[in-house]
Amino acid sequence: MQNILDYVQCGIFVLTIESDVANEPNLQVSDVKDQDHPAFTLRFVSANLTFVHLIFGERSIDQTVDILGLQPKECLPLEFAQLLNEHVSQCLQTQQVAVFTTQLDLVTNRLLSISLSLKLDSNDHSKQIVGTCQDITTLELTKSQVKEFNQKKFSHLVSEVSDAFVVVDHEGIVRYVNQSAENLFGCKSDDIIGETFGLPVVAGESTDIDILNRGSTTSAEMRVSEAMDEDRRVYVVASLRDISERKRVEKSLQLRERAIAASSNGIVITDATQPNNPMIYVNPSFERITGYSAAEVLGRDCRFLQGGDRNQIGLLDLHKAIQEKRECHAVLLNYRKDGTPFWNDLYIAPVFNDHGDLTNYIGIQTDITDQVKSTQRLLESEERLRTVLTSIKEGITFSDDSGYFAIFNAGMENLTGYTFAEANASHDFTTFLYPDRAEHDKALQRLQHLQETGQAMTVETRICHRDGTFKDVLVSTRLMAYKGKRMYLSSYYDITERKKVETQLRYQGERERLLNAILLKIQCELNLDQILAITVKEAQELLRIDRVVIYQFQEDWSGAFVVEAINDPALSILGKTINDACFNQENIQKYQNRSISSINDVDLADLSPCHKDLLQCFQVKANIVVSIAFGDTLWGLLIAHQCFAPRQWEEFEIDLLRQLANHVAIAIQQVKLFDRVQDLNKNLERQVADRTQQLEQSLSQIERALLKEKELNELKSQFISRASHEFRTPLATIQTASDLLRNYGHKMSDEKKLERIDKIQREVKGMTNLLEEVLIIGKTESGRFELQLEEINLEDFCLEIIEQTKLLGNGKHQVIFKNTNAPAKVTIDTKFFRQIISNLLSNAIKYSPNASEVTFTISLTSDHVPKLLLEFQDQGIGIPLIDQEKIFDHFYRAHNVGMIIGTGLGMAIIKNSVDILGGTIQLNSVENKGTTVKVKLPYLKE
Repeated sequence: MQNILDYVQCGIFVLTIESDVANEPNLQVSDVKDQDHPAFTLRFVSANLTFVHLIFGERSIDQTVDILGLQPKECLPLEFAQLLNEHVSQCLQTQQVAVFTTQLDLVTNRLLSISLSLKLDSNDHSKQIVGTCQDITTLELTKSQVKEFNQKKFSHLVSEVSDAFVVVDHEGIVRYVNQSAENLFGCKSDDIIGETFGLPVVAGESTDIDILNRGSTTSAEMRVSEAMDEDRRVYVVASLRDISERKRVEKSLQLRERAIAASSNGIVITDATQPNNPMIYVNPSFERITGYSAAEVLGRDCRFLQGGDRNQIGLLDLHKAIQEKRECHAVLLNYRKDGTPFWNDLYIAPVFNDHGDLTNYIGIQTDITDQVKSTQRLLESEERLRTVLTSIKEGITFSDDSGYFAIFNAGMENLTGYTFAEANASHDFTTFLYPDRAEHDKALQRLQHLQETGQAMTVETRICHRDGTFKDVLVSTRLMAYKGKRMYLSSYYDITERKKVETQLRYQGERERLLNAILLKIQCELNLDQILAITVKEAQELLRIDRVVIYQFQEDWSGAFVVEAINDPALSILGKTINDACFNQENIQKYQNRSISSINDVDLADLSPCHKDLLQCFQVKANIVVSIAFGDTLWGLLIAHQCFAPRQWEEFEIDLLRQLANHVAIAIQQVKLFDRVQDLNKNLERQVADRTQQLEQSLSQIERALLKEKELNELKSQFISRASHEFRTPLATIQTASDLLRNYGHKMSDEKKLERIDKIQREVKGMTNLLEEVLIIGKTESGRFELQLEEINLEDFCLEIIEQTKLLGNGKHQVIFKNTNAPAKVTIDTKFFRQIISNLLSNAIKYSPNASEVTFTISLTSDHVPKLLLEFQDQGIGIPLIDQEKIFDHFYRAHNVGMIIGTGLGMAIIKNSVDILGGTIQLNSVENKGTTVKVKLPYLKE
């Protein structure tokens, strides 16, 4: 049947209707009229060759096979397919033949007439559309009109598109260009048409080319296809699209891809359209941070990075943000491939497509482990600082320019009475500390000076407590930068008590100074009237009292004011007498006992009426009365009167008047004795001169004896103290070792027994050496010795002592012995000579670090009479300068010896031995660098 249809001159095609609506007997217009969403589906089941040529051109020989089974919209031009759907709907609705015409695209340029008929299958009641297609182009238009129509249609369609179209004939000559081609090449169509195209064109190929346009280059994509006109001439149609922007975008995307790959931050892209958001891209930094390769993580979700730690707060925020399709910033504890944890500062952002659908998430991760550790250390440090600041008594504040306190410790709260919150709520806390405007301005000036100079400042000032009392404080303020802000660190030290003591001491010093000045004047005067005048004058000025007088008793206990000092002439009572029985009866006995009377307010005091009347007679409001007495004699009274108002007397004021009264009494005795002293002066001078000479002689003898006895006592005390200490430790060791041998010897091995016995022997040897040193000191200082001169080989003698000394040490020191020009043999007392060498070598080794060098050099001096020079040099701890003067004293040890064992007798033995041999010793030492000792000794040549 198909072969027969192919020979029919009109186009024939058959469409099946795949829809339940087509089988309904009562079709409604609404069932078929919606063309965007039709209620049926059309498919080609048959089409003859003429239909294919009319639609696709005569060159499409095998197209029939291609369209069978396809929907019209899948194989026909879109406008044609829409018209076909429309008229099929009409045919179904009316069940009558539907006819329409349509103009095809520029490939065939035909005007077609389409006829559609509905065919019902009697077997299965299915419906089909049978269509015919005829070319009516020649029926409607003449040939010239067809050309004109084709040209207009061709030009109109091609000119409207943004792509450049170039039509080239089979000889490669350009026959047509549209407006976009003119813009792309930068030439008018007249300049292009008729010219050779110059580009290789092969139908079906797509090529990227660069087009030179007025000095600039434009990238374009060229697609080539073939078309045939009504005369069956073949043309090549080249479609050129400007892809410069696409190239730029591709280059930008490549740059961004390289930037993402090179970023130090880990970049992750996930697919939000799939369950669990699997990763579809990770950059190299992600691999570096996590230790996982891209191949190991792509396709997996990110949860494995949290290990088993799934209850992090950041994860809850992250999950909520993903559910809400929004960006999120979180800090997570993740784990690398090797299991080590790291802190991940993660930022994720959603990516939406043009339709607003979520497609991806982009995550940026930063390894902030070091920052977190630093922050943790900082927090720990701040916590320790806060603990310290809370525990110390001094007030500490840490504030910024606005007056906000970051630190206001408990000490500051106690000092000011304000809490931390109250201080910050004040906005300007200085107004609370300095309520006085002038003091407040001074505080602000100090703050301004600190800001200008940046130098720490310490001042003494007074601050106001919350209860209104003032406190003296020492304030130290330092300017510093903290977290990018200028901050002020201040410490407040309460010196109120110290200032009180200082004030009292200063006042006491001033009082004592003035008192001493008064006493000096009294002592320098032998005129009694002058002494009394000086006393009352200085006392009145010092204590700022209205009136100070001295009252002198007569033999009948009456008396008169013999001297006065007043601040107002109207208060003078000089020369006035008192002969009042009341005064005599009440006060004579009291003042004979040297008692002191003080009244702060006469009107309020519990006094007898006659006594009160007597005081009021002299305008007295307050007074102090001190007796002037010596032996059993009451000479008079020193009286201070406050006449204009009562006065609260201070204890020091009463004490000052008491001391003045005592010195006045002494001065009075001094004057009375002066005449007698004058009479006895000559005899006394002679007797004193004789006695002085005798005393001087006796005193000199006594002083020497006392000095010697003192030295012996000190030496005995030192020896007893040192010996008791030095013997106690080894004796304890010996006791312990012997007890162990006695009680547990049967359980010990022979090696352990020998070890205990060796320890006992070492302690015994140490005690023996100490006794020997003490005996040597005793003999040399008592003079009970005789020099035993002996000829020795000097170098062999020295080497022998070196070996013995090294055995006593730990063997870790290197002793370098040098003989420069010393004689081979000398005659000398070997006992004292050995003491000098062995003790100096022992000290050099003992006080030097292990593996250090000790140098021992013997030589002859260049003196007129050569002497034997022994020089010892070490690299040890040295002797502090303050200890060098006493280093040769008995039992004296330098302050820097620490736990190094010693008796303090070695240097004393060396000094005594050098003195006995008639030599000299010179010591040169620098602490922590070493010591050099030079000993010069006379010797007898061989």
